[in-house]
Amino acid sequence: MTETVAPVAKPVSRPRSAKSATTVSASALALHLDCSRTYIGKLEAEGVIQRQGDGFPLDQCRIAYLRFLRRERQQSPRSEADAAHVAVKTEMLQLRLMEKKRELVRRADVDELIDGIAGVTLTALSSLPARCAPRGDLAVRRSIERVVFEVCTEIANVCQQMADKAGEPPLDEQQD
Repeated sequence: MTETVAPVAKPVSRPRSAKSATTVSASALALHLDCSRTYIGKLEAEGVIQRQGDGFPLDQCRIAYLRFLRRERQQSPRSEADAAHVAVKTEMLQLRLMEKKRELVRRADVDELIDGIAGVTLTALSSLPARCAPRGDLAVRRSIERVVFEVCTEIANVCQQMADKAGEPPLDEQQD
């Protein structure tokens, strides 16, 4: 069976109608653009649309007004706020996902863990002199106490340096 195909018509450029050169009054343009006569005056004052002779060219004003609206939409503070809101929501969702994947932990949990480890370490260090020299040599016990004191002081200094580097306030200014 043979198929017949209809010839494809080439697009024909349409001449602009005589209406494209039509000028209208400000009131007619306001009606056409669905706005007030006062707003047309404002658009004319801002240079968005221009009067030609005794009226406004309808097609030119319509195109100029549409371009004006597109520019306004792109520069709108609302669209900036919407974009910022979407960015914050995206970040929040990413953080929740990282937390679920256990790639992210709560700071309070880490602080509690560090406090527990430090507490056990300091307690063990404090009992070290009594364990090493329980009944005897007082000189050995004092020597061990001095080393324990130096280690505790060094730990405190390192912690203070890390807190300063992170911008943490001093302990006496913190409130629980």
